[in-house]
Order: sequence, then C-alpha cells, then structure tokens
Amino acid sequence: MTNYNAPAAAVVSETLRRIPTVTLRRAFYEKLLNPLWVKPLFEAGAFASPPEPQVTDDGYIRDIYWPEISYLVRVAPASPADVVDVLLSLKDTNNAWVKRAVFEIGSQIPAAQGARLKPLIQAWVTSETGFGWRSDPRELVSFAIALLEGGQTKTGRWFANHLFAPRPSKSDNSSRRDPELALEEYWYQTELPRLVPALGVDALSTVAGWLAAYSGHANDGHDFSGMRRPSIRSRGGSHSSAEDALVDVVRDLAVTAVLEAPEQVAKLLLGSGVQLLRKITLFVVAEAIRLRVEAELDATYLLPLAQRLLGDDSSDDQNLRVEYAELAQAVASVDTSALDVINGFIAHAYTEDLKWMRERLVAADTPDEEATAEVTERADRYKHSMLSAIGADALPPPLRAELETLDATHGVIEGDLTPIGMITSWTGPNPFSSQDEMAAMSPIELVEHLASWHDTGDGWGPEPSHEGQGRAQTGLLTSNPLAVVGVGGLVGELRPTYLRAILDGWQAALKADLELDWSQAAELIRDVLAHSDESSFPVEGGNMDDDKDFRGAKSAAVGLLGELVKVRENVSIPAAALAEFADLLIRGADDEEAWVEYDAYEPGENGWDPLNMSLNWQWPERLRALIHLASRAEEAPWQQGALAAIERELARSDQHGAGRAVLGESLARLLNGVPDWMKAHAEESFGSKEGLSVQQQVTLSTAMATHYYHRELFDLLSGSMVAAIDIGDGIARGWRSESDPVTKIGEWVIDALIYGHKTLEDPVVRAFFTTVKADVRGEALGTIAWSFFRAGKVDEPIRDRFASLLDERLRHVKDHPEDHAELKGLYWLAKGDKFPVDWWLPRLKEALELEPAIATERYMIGKELAHASSVEPATAFAVLRLLLAGREDGGMVSFDLTRHAVPVVLANAIGAGDPALRGEAEAYMHALGAKGYLQLDDEVKAVLNGVVTLADVQE
Repeated sequence: MTNYNAPAAAVVSETLRRIPTVTLRRAFYEKLLNPLWVKPLFEAGAFASPPEPQVTDDGYIRDIYWPEISYLVRVAPASPADVVDVLLSLKDTNNAWVKRAVFEIGSQIPAAQGARLKPLIQAWVTSETGFGWRSDPRELVSFAIALLEGGQTKTGRWFANHLFAPRPSKSDNSSRRDPELALEEYWYQTELPRLVPALGVDALSTVAGWLAAYSGHANDGHDFSGMRRPSIRSRGGSHSSAEDALVDVVRDLAVTAVLEAPEQVAKLLLGSGVQLLRKITLFVVAEAIRLRVEAELDATYLLPLAQRLLGDDSSDDQNLRVEYAELAQAVASVDTSALDVINGFIAHAYTEDLKWMRERLVAADTPDEEATAEVTERADRYKHSMLSAIGADALPPPLRAELETLDATHGVIEGDLTPIGMITSWTGPNPFSSQDEMAAMSPIELVEHLASWHDTGDGWGPEPSHEGQGRAQTGLLTSNPLAVVGVGGLVGELRPTYLRAILDGWQAALKADLELDWSQAAELIRDVLAHSDESSFPVEGGNMDDDKDFRGAKSAAVGLLGELVKVRENVSIPAAALAEFADLLIRGADDEEAWVEYDAYEPGENGWDPLNMSLNWQWPERLRALIHLASRAEEAPWQQGALAAIERELARSDQHGAGRAVLGESLARLLNGVPDWMKAHAEESFGSKEGLSVQQQVTLSTAMATHYYHRELFDLLSGSMVAAIDIGDGIARGWRSESDPVTKIGEWVIDALIYGHKTLEDPVVRAFFTTVKADVRGEALGTIAWSFFRAGKVDEPIRDRFASLLDERLRHVKDHPEDHAELKGLYWLAKGDKFPVDWWLPRLKEALELEPAIATERYMIGKELAHASSVEPATAFAVLRLLLAGREDGGMVSFDLTRHAVPVVLANAIGAGDPALRGEAEAYMHALGAKGYLQLDDEVKAVLNGVVTLADVQE
C-alpha cells in the first residue's frame, strides 16, 4: 500500500485557496487519493457546506453535486474514523449525494465505525427528505448487513428493522390501508434474502415478526390475510409484494427449523394469531413430514404438533383448506391412526358453518324448513370441498364414507387442491397456427402462410399475434431446423419478427446438436446484417406484438453466429461455411449502432452487473463470439482478423464494463487458444501490481468469479491480484457472485498453497495474509474448509498442507488476538471425515478459545462431537462447554447439541477414568439440569449402561 504523509495546515490552506470554483474542486477531489488529508481538510472547514437542493424555475428540485463527497467515499476504507467524523457533522444537510454516500461508506468501513453513524441516520429518518432519493436501497441493505456481520448487532437490528419492518399506515383513504414501508416493495424480493443470513439464529423470529406486522395490521377484527397468498408452496413472482417476499423467507427458514424444533417454531409462528402465519405453519409441518418420509427417516416426533393443528378450530377456514389437506395427507403417510382428530374438527366446522350461514345468508322472514334446507345444502358443499381436498386416503373411515355420499350427491370435485384465487393458466402471445399445423406444410407453403397473415387485433386478450406465431415458429425450427429449407430471399418475404424467430430457432437447434442448411443460414444472416434498420412492413397488433425494425433480428443473427463459431463435438460445419461465418462475424456484424445502443443505456437502480449485461446486448455478444472464433483453431485464416476486431472493440471506452466482463470470462479460452496474444495483452487487460483501472478491476473480478483455481491462471494474474488486494473492498465487480473478489483471491491463494504450487513467501500469498482484513481471510479459509467437507475424497498431501496452513494461522491469531475473526470458518473442520478426531478437535477447541464467535455460527456438529468424545473425551467436553456457553437457550444449534451430543459427551467424560474430569462433567450435568434439562441424568446413565448407544442418540 502506498505510504502517504499528512499535509501541513499551511499546505491545506493554500490548496483550498487555489481551488475556489466547482470545476477546480472537482478536479482536485476526484484525483486525491491520500486518506491523511481528511482530518486537516475537515479542520480547515472544507467539508462544512455541502450545497442544498435548488428549486428550478419550472418547479423541479435540482441536486447539486458536491465533489468533496467523492473523495470521502474513496478514502473511507483507509481512514474510516476521520471520514465518519466528517459525516457526523453533516446531520442537517439535505444534499442527496451526501446521503447516498453515507450508506455506501457505511457498507465498506469497519462495523464499529459504521455504528457511529446511527445519530446521523436517526436524524434523517425523521427529516422531510429522509435518506434522499439518490440513496441506493442495495447500499442501505449492505450497510445493515455490514453492521450485523461486524458484531454491531444492536445497531444492525435497529437499521434492519427500519428498512424492512412494516409500520402502520398514516392514510385514511385506502380501504385496506397498506402499511408504510421504508423500501419499495420490489426491493423485498431481491434484498431480503441477502439480509437474512446476517440475522443469524434470530432470522426466523425477526422475519416472522415483520410478516405478522405486515399481514395483521389491517385486520380490524376480520383476518383475511390467508386469502392474499393463495399458495404457500408457490413462490412469489418477480413482481411480488413485500408480503410475498416475507412469506417466501419465513417459509424457507421455518421448513428447516421445524425439523429440529417443531414446538418452538409453531409457538413462534402461531403466537401472532395472524391467519397467514397459521397457513405457513400448516404448510411447513406438512413439508417437514414429507422430507423426513422421503429420506426414510423417522417423522413420528412431528405428529403431536400436526394433530394439534389438524384439531384446532382456528384451522377452519377456506383460505387454509389446501394447506390443511396437505398436512392431513402428510400425516397419513406416517400413521393413519393420528388422523382421528379430523372427525371432531369437521363436525365442529360443519356446526359453525350452519350457524353463521343461518345468521348471515338467510332472510329473516324465510320459512324455517326452507332456511334449514338452504343452509344445509351450502354447508354440505363446504364440507364436500374440504373432504375432497383431504382425499379419501387421508380421511378416517367415517369421513371417508361421508365423502363417498357427497360425491354421489353433488359429483366429484375436480381441482380440489387448487387454492382460492390462484390463476392456473395464462394466455398470450398466441399463434394463429400451431407447430403441428406448420410442420405439415412444405417450406414454401410455410413461408407464404407466414407472409400472408395480418394481425387485425388490438393487442389485448388472447388474439393471435405475430409475436405469438414467431414463438411457435421458433419452437418448430428448434426441433426441425430444415422446416424452411430451400426457400431463398426470406428477408424480402417475411417481417422482422419472423426472421428473428427463424434465427432464434436455428440457434436453439444448433445447441441441441442438430445440423442446419449452412448455405441458407449464411444467406439469411448476411441479408439481415446488411439490411437497414428500418423495416418496410407496417407494425401490426398491440405493443410488443410485432418488431418495429430489424434491430431484434440483427441481434439474433449475431447470437446465431456466436453458436456457429463455437467448437462443437457433435456437429461438423464444412470449412467453407465456417470461413463464411467467420467473415460475417468479423465484417458483416461490425454494427456501430449496436455499440451506440449499448453505450447509451442508463442502468438506473436496477441495472445489471457487467457480466449479466453482456448476455443481453448485441455489442458484447459479438465480442464474446469473436473470442470463440479467434481461439477455436491455431493459425486459422480468420484468426488475425478476429484478434484485430477484438482489439478494436476492447479499445472503446466501455462505461458499463460488459466487454471487460466478457474478456474476464474468456480468460482460460484465450490462454488455451491464443496464448501468445493473451500473454502479450495480459497487463493492459488485467492490470499489474502497479495498479488497476476500473475497467481492469471488472475484467479481473469477472475472471476470478468465473474460473476455478489453475496454476497458470494464478501466475498470469499474480500482479493484478496484489493490486486488487491493495484496493480491498472497493474493487469493481464484474459479476455479483456470492464471493467478493478479494475473498476469491484468498481461495485461490489457499488452493495454491495446499496444491504445493506456492509457499508463504509468494507475493500474492504474503499480500493476502498480511494486508487483507481478518474476517475476509476467515471467509476464504472457511470456504476451503467447507469444500473439504463437500469433497468425496481429499488426497493426503493436500489435506496435510491445509492442516499445516491452519496451524500457522492459529499461531498467528494467538500472537495477534485482534485477528480472531480469521478463525470463524474453522467450524467446518468438524464436518465430514477428512481429518482425524485427534487433529480437528483440539484445534477447534483452540479456535473457540481465541474466537468465541464461532459458537454463534448456525452450523450443527452435535453428531460429530458425540462421536469425537469416544476418542478425546476431555477435549470434547471442553468444546461442548465452549459451544453451549456461546449460544442462547432454545436455538436450533443448541437443540442439536442437547439432542445429539450432550448425553454422549458427558457419559464419555464421566466414564473416561479421570476422577477430575468425572467431577467436572457431573457438576456440569447438574448445572444443565438446574437450567431445565430435567431428563439429562437419566439420559447419561442410559448411555453409560449401554441401554442407549451413540447410534440411538444420533437418529
């Protein structure tokens, strides 16, 4: 890292005197890298007056950019305390750029410093401008995650609650009065899953509380929340509500949790009394039983809870019918005798139906006999619906007979498990001829048929459209690419929608290893690429029913070329045809408008990352195809032309980074296919140890995210990785994968060490273990430890080198306790069988003593610890105490330990033959008993006497 010096006060004063204008200040602050200028500038008053928004003549609000904030964002990771001091002085600002920067900075600095921003954020919560319209919701959530994961739990939960917890509506105009939300609803779908892991063991209770607040706030004594989510099983769509996103998260967390602690989970979900939470409870218990049965594991411990739910009058509602029925069916797969409770439930529900129907649905002057007949008929149909949903196989014999009678009287109910309010089918865009009808036509007939049809609809409803027909046409050509063989001049006959459909169909057919008519494919691609963008065909139908120009067809042509020039094992393209496709890609597809479209795109808040963007725009798709072409064969006649085209495209100023992401993704392909070219361009593409531009950061981070470790790649990128480590968290990411770039570098570093390719003296290795933050090092170590657990086999030399590295890191943390976060991932050492007990258990104990936070991880090792206690009883007992000391009673992992480990570990400690150890174990056993573990004494005696074995405890 560069060595900086703090400026003298006179230097700062003179500098500020020389930059009086916005232009000069922008030039200065956007290039200033020295973090030691923050405090002197602050003391000199440089950050005292961010400009306030201005009202323009036409009534709009104009946010004035403040150059100083770009410098604060840039240097915050290197000087967090000084930057936070500056930000805290800006409590009264309404500048949207400042507010946006606060959250960006908060997500990148140590959590302890981020937590200091709470007073500032609290002031903004109650201000008229709030967090400012420029603040990125993703950065808000990243800030909450950083706080939670950085140990600032109280502040992190406060901020997460502010972002996601619904608040009562302030409006009296809405009949339902939706709750007030800090984030727009669509952000729940993408950001809530990111936040949940950071909430740790309290995730389920926290998110369930948010859902209860959302769903129960507007009941007004009438809870219809179960109606708003027709099916718990189906996930909310891409445009689902905040309530849907909360349901999805609660459901997924609860399905896992209920397997380990059914009673606690049920109490948590049902405690709010909200119908939707009951609906989820019915579903998750049924799903838990199903999962246990599928895995051929015992599910009887779940039946008492299932019976209570099936017998609870609160489960009597049409909105809960499907989940109730599925729970009954799940119970039937385990023990049909447990279903007797349904008899009383149905009887009570029928009586209640008769009562309320008589009160609400029958006029007061209706004769008694007529009223009785009317409500009885209605109640019978309600009962019929419920019994049909449950099904004969899951009904007790008396109700099975009733279902047969109702079926005979009213007819068998079809779709009995279709939730109320669920749309079961969707229509559009529709073809005017089916694939079978088109397949029966000759190629000429098919083309004439497509050319002669005209859309006279308005684009609303299920009318046929050109787009609908084009999709059917693509489906036909995917399986029968010769459906239009022999027909030339397609560009003059068919509108662009159908040309695009043909090209898309051929591309799909090629992916399925079906051969095309190569000459016809070349002709159509050439004609489409050479055609002007304007179409002579008038657009027909509604919006999106017909292509207005040739841009879509040209993009499809480039996509097909990309498939044609790839190396394929099962399709052989003639050399002459391949040369023609190469020429079309290099020259014919050189489309400046494709670059203009791509470059002009404004991503906004929901923009793609560079790699995803490269899959959705013509310009980067052509670049990817050129790379396939250049690297497919050595010394091919088109290779130099392809490489020259690649160089021209990469020379553009690519503000979105998609081209750079393509280059990073293609690193291995280029290194194998054109190694000399790739090595010659490595430094300009990926940077060097001297530094990385933003575009080089995108290329490097994409390469790291899309490639596995390889020695040659590591050597090629060594200098770039050192520079990336120096940048740290601020590195630009080409792909938003799970691992951040520096963590991924750490994984490669560890792989290089354990494969024996590098030593601790390697520059990249040394930079990672001496420069990168401890928690990032821990993340990388934990990932590799997890990969050992997942691997079917690990060679002994690799295992032993990893063990040596872990011992070295344990020694480091012992000498540098402030780096304790590096050890959190070592929890995975206990999982699997890659290390002997006498190796991993003492080291886990040492790690727990150095980093107690390991005990708060949510991974479960109860079974492994119980097994280990037969080998190392004293160490296993010590580890057990450390683990339980770091957890709250009632959590999932505590439940795992008490169920699978405690009796065996204590029994082995008591029976080890060491009087001192026996005394400690017995004292601890009594202490646990005093805390409520009343059966522990009997359970330990059962293990000591051989009545219960290790296998019994671990079922």
